[in-house]
Amino acid sequence: ALPSFAPTSSPELDALLSTFRSNVFLPSHLLKLQQNLIYKKKNHRLLTNTEEPATVRLGNEVHALKPLDHRVDEPNTRKSMAQIVELCKEGRDWVNMVPFLMGLKTAGRKVKWWQFEKIIRRMGVKGGLGAVMEMARRVEETGVKLGHVQVAREAMWGGVLKCVQSGWSKEGVKEGEKFVEAMWQMLSEERHVDRNATGKETDPKMKPEIVGVLLWIRALRSSLFGESQDVDGKIKRAAEMVLAVWKNADLTVDDNGWYDANHKLMMWTPVWHGMKMARKIVGENTVLGRDLATTITSDLEPLLRKAQENVSRHVSEDSSRRGLLLYDELSKIAE
Repeated sequence: ALPSFAPTSSPELDALLSTFRSNVFLPSHLLKLQQNLIYKKKNHRLLTNTEEPATVRLGNEVHALKPLDHRVDEPNTRKSMAQIVELCKEGRDWVNMVPFLMGLKTAGRKVKWWQFEKIIRRMGVKGGLGAVMEMARRVEETGVKLGHVQVAREAMWGGVLKCVQSGWSKEGVKEGEKFVEAMWQMLSEERHVDRNATGKETDPKMKPEIVGVLLWIRALRSSLFGESQDVDGKIKRAAEMVLAVWKNADLTVDDNGWYDANHKLMMWTPVWHGMKMARKIVGENTVLGRDLATTITSDLEPLLRKAQENVSRHVSEDSSRRGLLLYDELSKIAE
């Protein structure tokens, strides 16, 4: 069926979604003969007859066929995706992301992993995690696969941002934990394996910065609202999983510029904070507690110190850099 869109808070967004529906998604549902009618100029006169308009029925809807020019009438996918995310302001706006991606997939519009990474990042910042969850759950229809490391990393970070944006409220942390746990569960599903990913990008569950977000959210919930107890053993298991894949950690920091350093702050700050909290919960004098302490002092703290200094040196104080902002925010509650 042709994707339908709910009314949004933005007339501009409504217009853009409507254009995609009529000029991109509708043609993809037509027979070849009908596509020839709308795309070939020699047939356009047949569509401008007001006495006998050409129509097609799709489901319960009847659509009038109109002349189209690929070069003029079809919006650019990449630019439009970014525009749609920026125009979404309220909850009712985000519900349209799933049908939009479904329409793109049916129409044969290819969406690269880095495009999914970018929109998931923006959706996390703008409060669209519910839509991210639904996009991932309906992966067969949307194409949003968490099996690419970069996509999985952004999705997991969304849960971190949720907690920060809530001001560490109990409800906000609960929602962040629910989101991260759901993302982690989906990473184990075969349908999320990205067959196009290669090399180091193929298995997110082997990346300590991704497993580390799972440790962080579990330890955070316990530290803030669970009296620092590990009742079900999940914090201990997550800590063990992080250390088991620690050999895969990229602990380098590029000295040229601030971008890589800022990225490393975003990547490793939750892991550092999660390990600090987990160490207190599992016991500082246990074998696991001592192993966490060694990793913190030998690997993470030198890396974060270098990255923080690098970003601060290259970026003015009034600049908004999410890695540095996250580092400053988590450093406050880690004290």
